[in-house]
Amino acid sequence: MEDPEEPRGESPSAEEGHSSKHRSLIRPHSAKGKKPSSRSSTSSTPEPTVGGLRRPWSAHPKTRADVSKKKLVRDNLKRSHMRPPNRRQKHKDEETPTEGNKADDTQVIGLECAGLDYKPQRYKVRDESADYEAHGEDTLDHGVNTLVSESSRFPGSPEHSWAMTQVKEKDARSETKKQHPSFETWIMPSPHDSEDYDTDLETDMLKKADKPIDPTGKTTYLDQCKRDGLIPVSYLSRHLGDRNLRMRHHYLGGLATKPVARALEFNTVTENLDLGDNYLEGDGAVYLCRMLKDNMFIVTLDISNNFIQSRGARAVASMLEVNTTLKTLSLSGNQLCDRDAQYFMEALKNNSSLTSLDLSNNEFGEAGGTYIAAALVGNESITDLDLSWNSLRNKGAEAIGKALSTNQVLEVLDVSWNGFGMPGCRGLQLGLRVNSKLRVLDISNNRINKNCAKELSLGLSKNFGLETLLMNLNALTDEGIETILKAVNQNQTLTYVSLQNCGEMNINISNYKRIQQMESEKDITILHGGLGGVQRYTPQTSVLKVLSKFLKEHKIDLEGALRQQDKDHSGSLQHEEVKLAFKEAGLRLTNRQIDTLVEEIDVTHSGSIKWEDILTGQVLTEYNKRKTSNAYKIAEVDQDTLFNNMKRRQLTVI
Repeated sequence: MEDPEEPRGESPSAEEGHSSKHRSLIRPHSAKGKKPSSRSSTSSTPEPTVGGLRRPWSAHPKTRADVSKKKLVRDNLKRSHMRPPNRRQKHKDEETPTEGNKADDTQVIGLECAGLDYKPQRYKVRDESADYEAHGEDTLDHGVNTLVSESSRFPGSPEHSWAMTQVKEKDARSETKKQHPSFETWIMPSPHDSEDYDTDLETDMLKKADKPIDPTGKTTYLDQCKRDGLIPVSYLSRHLGDRNLRMRHHYLGGLATKPVARALEFNTVTENLDLGDNYLEGDGAVYLCRMLKDNMFIVTLDISNNFIQSRGARAVASMLEVNTTLKTLSLSGNQLCDRDAQYFMEALKNNSSLTSLDLSNNEFGEAGGTYIAAALVGNESITDLDLSWNSLRNKGAEAIGKALSTNQVLEVLDVSWNGFGMPGCRGLQLGLRVNSKLRVLDISNNRINKNCAKELSLGLSKNFGLETLLMNLNALTDEGIETILKAVNQNQTLTYVSLQNCGEMNINISNYKRIQQMESEKDITILHGGLGGVQRYTPQTSVLKVLSKFLKEHKIDLEGALRQQDKDHSGSLQHEEVKLAFKEAGLRLTNRQIDTLVEEIDVTHSGSIKWEDILTGQVLTEYNKRKTSNAYKIAEVDQDTLFNNMKRRQLTVI
């Protein structure tokens, strides 16, 4: 560009021969290159004019030979893998410049020399492949870029005729390409497809497709053991495909749990997992909980007596906030403390799938009871809670009792061996007055004396939902037993009461007659210490009697639950499956009562039970044959004959 302060190279003769408006078109003497005369003499193309004026020779389109090679971008200098065929970038500003394709849509042809009184001609670039793509065609070839000069706007110019020729040739090629492809060409893959452009997702899918399907996880278990340098457990290798995987007392350890969890992550068969007493510790619990965040088939998990402590408790609480399929969880005997109860408080408020939780034999104290009570208030899914063998007392026990007034979901509550005392009985009295959902309450060995019995009886007499009450091993004495019996007599829903070993070994005659009268007038079973040497109900016979009554009222429901557990149609069920069927059918007993019941109906002691024998009552008949010495049988007995036999055996104290 010329300097505005420098005067133009003009001569007096030039001013006389030409007008002032044509002076800028005169080529200065300082311009370099060939002379206009030589250019005009060798050029075969006539020189175009614009408005009657002759264009400078330097404004003519130059040939490729006249342009410096340093200013050209050659296609053969670009690497082939940097420009994949049939793949175009979405944004033009991100494209790599190629020949005829710059950051803008024009290309400069010609050299810009200092001192020249003109600018290099700019040409617009149109890519034929873009036109083909707009018509929905696959441009396998890149084609020739058509250069349309700005000066080609003028009809009659050589540039205009050359551009029109290129456009006609492009239209002819487009008409030939618009033909519909044949079926053979349609099903054939493109020759330009390459594996270099496959995504990582496609590669992963191909790798997974090559691997054999392993629904049991056995292959994964063996591979992970080899990777971790562990010896595979032969029992797990054989039983990983079982629906009920039960491996207790094997001292598995925390590190050896990692391959098991890895295998169960891909397992789609196992539903009930029992790894009790394997010393998993916190590491093993972490591995299992990570697995349960992804596994959607396991519904029962038992990791009791594994010393998972606080680290494992945090992992379990984190898992409960995510998992939506686990229904039964046992964490008994894992040295959990009050701080861990706080983790469960938050998790149980958010969980809506867990129905049975066993936290027995831990170290929950007064603060732990407060946290668990807060969880019961917010939870709406747990129907069975076992808190036995802890240290819940004072404010913790009272909070749990009061939580029953708000919670309307819990059906079975076991708080035995906790030392409730008077504060706990006061809280239970307030909860039982209002609660109508609780079916089973076990408060055995809770330091309940005759004064506590008076407080508790106020709630029992007004409760209208409780069916089973266990108060064994409490120092009630005869006065306390009498108070409880009066409250039970006013209650209209209780069918099973246990008052064994409450105070003295035996009960007095007045309480015994009251029990006999209540059992004859009401459909209720009351366990007691007996009178003298009279034989009495045992826990085994009492739970079997409860089962006998349940069969009469809910046989259809129990049959449906048993059939649902028998998925292989073998006719036999394992103990865990029978327990789940009882709970699903509506048989409400504590965990210890259900364990006792299942062990008694397993006549062969093989670990499996024919569920049809339960429905027909054959298991009850077999029990009567084996226990012929019991005075109280499962079947109905003559109460008068039994009372006379009792009187003859009564010891007389002088």
